[in-house]
This record gives sequence, C-alpha cells and structure tokens, in this order.
Amino acid sequence: MNKVLINTLRVITVVIFLALVPILFYFKEGTTLVWTILIPLMPIGLLLIGFSRWREICPLALISKITQHIHIIQKRKVPKWFEKNFWSFQYFLLFLALSLRLTTLNYDSDYLALFFIFVVLSALTINLFFTGKSWCNFFCPVGTVEKIYTLSNAKNFMHNSACGTCTACKKNCPDIDLESNYWKEGASPQKSFVFYSFSGMVFGFYIYFYLQSGSFDYYFLGEWTHNTVGMFSSGFYFAPFVPVVIAAPLTLAFFSLVTFTLFHTLESYLYRKHFFRNDSYETIVHKVKTVASFMAFNIFYIFAGAPTYALHPVPYAIFYFFVVSISSIIMYREIFREEAYFIQERFALKIIKRWKSNKVIPSNLKEIYYTYINENRNKKDRLKTYKSSITDLMQEGILTENSMVILEKLREQIGISTTDHNNVMQLIKLRNENLFDDSIEKSREKRYQEKSYKEVIENALNEHLEIDQSYLKSLQKQFCISDEIHKKIMDSIINNNEKIHQDILNLLENIHNLLELKNSIYNDGTREINFLKYSIKNEFIYTSKDLFTLLFTIYNEDKKSLKILLNISKGKDVRNSFVMNKTNLSFMHESIADKMLSMYTDFLSKKRKVTLNNNKEIINKLLSHRSIQIATAALLNTKNNTEIFLSQTILDRFCNTNDIDLLHLLYKLKYSTDNITTYERMMYLHSIAIFKNLKLNDLYLLGQTTNVVHFQENHYIINQGEMGKVLYVLIKGAAIVEVDGKETARVGHREYFGEIALLGDTKRTASVKVTQETTALSINKKEFKLFLHNNPKVSTKVMKEIIKKLI
Repeated sequence: MNKVLINTLRVITVVIFLALVPILFYFKEGTTLVWTILIPLMPIGLLLIGFSRWREICPLALISKITQHIHIIQKRKVPKWFEKNFWSFQYFLLFLALSLRLTTLNYDSDYLALFFIFVVLSALTINLFFTGKSWCNFFCPVGTVEKIYTLSNAKNFMHNSACGTCTACKKNCPDIDLESNYWKEGASPQKSFVFYSFSGMVFGFYIYFYLQSGSFDYYFLGEWTHNTVGMFSSGFYFAPFVPVVIAAPLTLAFFSLVTFTLFHTLESYLYRKHFFRNDSYETIVHKVKTVASFMAFNIFYIFAGAPTYALHPVPYAIFYFFVVSISSIIMYREIFREEAYFIQERFALKIIKRWKSNKVIPSNLKEIYYTYINENRNKKDRLKTYKSSITDLMQEGILTENSMVILEKLREQIGISTTDHNNVMQLIKLRNENLFDDSIEKSREKRYQEKSYKEVIENALNEHLEIDQSYLKSLQKQFCISDEIHKKIMDSIINNNEKIHQDILNLLENIHNLLELKNSIYNDGTREINFLKYSIKNEFIYTSKDLFTLLFTIYNEDKKSLKILLNISKGKDVRNSFVMNKTNLSFMHESIADKMLSMYTDFLSKKRKVTLNNNKEIINKLLSHRSIQIATAALLNTKNNTEIFLSQTILDRFCNTNDIDLLHLLYKLKYSTDNITTYERMMYLHSIAIFKNLKLNDLYLLGQTTNVVHFQENHYIINQGEMGKVLYVLIKGAAIVEVDGKETARVGHREYFGEIALLGDTKRTASVKVTQETTALSINKKEFKLFLHNNPKVSTKVMKEIIKKLI
C-alpha cells in the first residue's frame, strides 16, 4: 500500500471519527449508524489490509500521536505490571466497554458522543505521560480485538507500523513485527484466556438482546435502536428483578467462561491424546487459538450489522459469503503455521540480505536454502553468512539457544555440519557475550530503538547540524536511551561510520584550502579584494563550524581539547596551554589526527610571499570555486580587471542560478550599466568599520535595506539642527563637515556619517556638504531598527562600533 493511499485513508478515517461526535449529538439515529453500519465494517477491513496497515490508519491511534510527540512532561515506560498483565487489563477494559454498550451506549447518542470524547482524551493523556504507542499497546480495548482477529499476521513481515522515534515501550512490539510478538508471547495463560473466552463474550453480547426481551426480533428487527433502556431496567425477561447493570456483565462473563472452558478442554485433550503427533504444545495451543478466533469472527458477523444490512437480503448474503470466505482463508493459512516455519523464514530473509547471486530470489522462502547451496559453493562464505544470520536473529530475540534445534534441518540443507555449527557458536559467544546473558534484553524492538536513535544522530551529523549536549540529552529522553547505550552507540558511530570520518577529512581539506587561498591573495587595499578575503573568511567560519559540530558530537568526552583546537582555528594563541602533537590528539581517529597535524605543521613552516600579479590568476580560478559566495566576490573583482577572462562556461555557471541579485550583478558587468547591485552594496558596507564584522548573511540583509542616492556639488546632505533619520555611506565623491558654518572635517569615500541618528531621536550636530558629484548609500532609521530587531546579535556589535567612533 503506497504512501498516497495510506495518507488518503488516514484523512478519511480521522474525518469520519471526528464527525461522529456532532452526528451523535444532533441526530437521533446516530447510534444506529455507529453500531449497525460502521462497527461491522472494521473487522473485515482489518483482515483485508492487515494489522500493521490498520494501525497506520486507525483514527484513534493517529489522534493519540498528537501528545506522543509532546515532551512537556518527562515520558516514561508503563509500569512493569502492565508489561506482565496487559492482556488481562486490556481485555477487562473491553469487557467494561461492551457492558457499557448494553447498559447505556446502545440507546443514547449523547452518552455515546461523550464516551468517544472520553476515549480520545484518555488516549491523549496516556501518550502524554507514557512513551511510544502506550495507548495502543496497553490501554486501547480494540487493541485486543485487533490481535485476536489477525492472530500471527502470518507472512506480513514486509510491513510494520513502528514509531519513527522508537522507545521500545513494549517488549516484543507488535508494530515492529506482529508475528515475532505472537510467537514470543507463546502459550501465555493470559493470552490463551483472552483468545478462548472472546468468542463467548461476543456471543454473550448478542444473545443478551434475546435474554433481555425474550425475542430475537428485538435485535434483528432493530427494535433496540428505538428503545430507551436504563441501567436499572429489567435485565432478564425471565428474571425481571435483576437490573440491566448486573444482568449485562453477568451474561458476558458467563458465556466467556463457557467458551474458555470449551477451548481449554479441547487444547488439553489434543495434547494428552497426541492428536497431532509431531506438534509441540505451543503449536497445538496456536491451532486452538486459530479456531477460537475463527469462531469469534463468524459469530460477530452472524449478528453485527444485521438490523440494517438484512433490509437488503441479496447484498447481505453476498457480504456474508465474502466474510466467511475471508475468515476461512485466514484460518487455513494460520492453522498450519508453526513457530519453526517463522524462524526458518526469518533465517531465509537474513540469507536474502546477503544474497550475491544474480539469480532471481525464490518467492517461496523455503526454497531459498536449496537455491543458496547450489549458487554458493564456497564453504567459507556460507559459514560467514550463517554466523551473521544467527547473530542477527539472536540480537532480535527471535532465536535463542533453546530454539536453535529448529535450524538443524536447515543446516543440513546449506551444508553446515554440527562441527561447523559448534565452531560458529563458540565464535559468536567470544565476540557477543551479551547474547547469552539472560539478564540483558534481546528483542527486535530494542534493536530497532537503538537503530532509530543512531540514525537520527548520523543524519544530523551527515547534514552537519549542530548537536550539543542538551540536544543529545533530549534525544535520549525521547528515545528512552540510557547513558550506557548512548555511549555504545556513539562508539559504534566513531569507529564504524566511514562516511562521517570522510566528511571530517573533507572539511579539514576544505579548511586547509581556504587558509591557503586567503594567505595567497595580495591585499592591494581595494574594496573588491577586501570583500573577497572577507568572503573566504566567512566560508572558513561556516566550514569550521561544520567541522567542530561533528567533532564535538563524536568526541563529546574530550571537550576541553576540542575547545583549544577551536581556538586555534580562530587564530588565538594557545601555545602555553596546548601542544599540537599526536599524543594530545590521541582521542581522535588516527587519520583525522594525522590530517590536523600535517595542516598545523604546514602553516608553521611556510613563509608566503605574495604579489599583486598573483591576484589575477587566483581570481580567475575562484570564478569556478565550489562556493558561490566566493565565486561572486571574485566576480566583483573583474569590474576593474579587464584582463581577467570570463569564459562562456563561467558565465553559464552564474546564469544558471536562482539568485536574482547575482544575475543583476552579472548583467551589469556584461553590459556596463550604472546601477549599483546588492552585492556591490554589501562590498561598500563591509568597507566601513561599523559593518566590517557582520556575517555575510547579515550583510546581505542589510544591503537589501539600503538605497542609492546621488548629490550634486555644494548640496547639503545633512543640515545642522534637523532631526536625524538617515545614515550615509559615501561610495564615491567627497564632502566637508561644518559646525556653525565652519569647516571642521573632510569626508571621503569609505566613510560614513549620520550615525547618531541611529542611536536615538536627536538633532544633527553638524552639516555635511558635498564638494563634488557624490554617490552614497542611505540607511533609513526605521528600516535599520527593524534589521537590528530581527538580528539582535548584530545590534550589539554595531552599537559598540558607533560608540567607539563617538569616544
């Protein structure tokens, strides 16, 4: 089932579920709609789409996810009592819900609406306090019915409904692997009681309509949907003195015990009489459960929906035939199922995972072994595959030392002798002692939980996202990962993730190249070259940030050393507190430490002599630099260097961008227009002290707020005594400063004035008159304040620079 269809079904089921409340409040026939039309469709839908897909579209499960992802309260796993007794607890809640139906909810749509609201609030509350799918797995009464009707969900292992952030909330999680869950819970007395008594509970529920009224017409003709029955109304037609509130649950309990006794007796008889000679006790219990499930399902459909569907006899007959056919197919598929087949198939899946042959993989998993032995004659490879598969199955809790006997025939089929098997097991014990320690939990959900947690961290590292200690702690809480498991996972990432190692080495190489580049450019004092060096520095800062984000995450226990290395990357002198050598970098992977040392030695030993002639060659190369920002800064340098060759390939690179401001710059250079583009404004702003230390992104935002203004000779840009509202940055021309009509200073390009206007509502303390044609950038006070408001970190830096100038 593809994602589009699943998402569509999710929307449909949630809309229908939420619409029930207003329908029940405002329509008298609401209860008839729910109990005789909607509810009868659910079990057959569950069987048709399968357990996992149903859990993905169940409206109540989807709604409960709202609080599943809210972490206001520290979530925890349900108490151990629930782990041991959840079958009994959920079944008891189902018993209460059915009793409530017979006493109240069948007859009063208002109460039914309130009941649905109560259930929704309960689901939200449960998932607010407990992790994962605690509502679905431990509290939802329907959860019991889902598992009874789907049994082992045989062979539907290719799909699961596991949480994205698995917290291993339940041992043997049915959402990860229902069949594994089914066999691991085995012949649990609680589980057997639920399966065996459920058909009696269903029968008791519908037969109560007869016991209450003395006629089947009361149910099948739908008379009950129009009657109002109180809790203390007459409960039995033959014993009117017993109230409904006692009669209804008493009926459910009686018939539940009857069918439990019937199936339990059948189970004991079949086992004692060796009716199925080669079957284990667990297999016999499974067969009886299958029959009990089949009976419950068909009893349900004898009655469910009949008051409405029976009005249309032909469609109802077709529908009922369809129901019986589906349930019979499910029973046939399940009744011959054994735990041995389950383990054999999972073992086959492990072989498929390591399948190297070009031959098509057989669809029948039992044929895998024969095909595998024919395709792989190399005994060493077979032993390696065997060992890996056994290890995986043991880690997932599917295979134990006791169930290893199931694989005896399979070993023969793939050419593994008893001696080979014993040698493999010894090797597994030596390398994986935990697999044989009964005190350590081994289950697929535990492995899935740790795998999900590891994937989140690796994805963050691969994207170079900043991961600090608080983020890791919140992740641990979200996934319910202990410090010990976290350390184990981080060690595996450090030691085994080649991609992250390569990312770090690539970042180190990029930093090396950027430093080489910055130190190779001759500073000729032009704004263009200064802006180019600034762009390179900015790229260095972001690359360095990516690098140390990775380093601080994977070497979290060596923060002190990493902070010193970070200071070295910022150009700070730390020689008194840290010596760069292999010993001090021993906490790192050897290849990373070697790269750092070679870079450090390289820059200590090299003495660079650069000349103006170097710049043209470097700028030509930088036009093709991987960083578009550095390439753009290099492009700005071509304006005054006509000798730099702009090839069509380079022009195409800039033309194929979505950056409108870059296209404007390219157009200007190509056609020699007079407009001043955003990137040029950034360059001019960077050339003055108050904006020199802004980050490139902040400078870009500021550049977009500026306006270009032109003034003729002798024009007064600022008049003394007027209110200041604009700051000016001269980019061409000259001006003089006058106080009380006397010249006090001269202003040239790369200088600014009017900055006091940015500090407060004050009057101009001087006048500024241009002495020749002048072009300037103007920054409006209102826009500048908005810029500072949106960039609070920039505000402090700018104000400090302005105060420095005033002092």
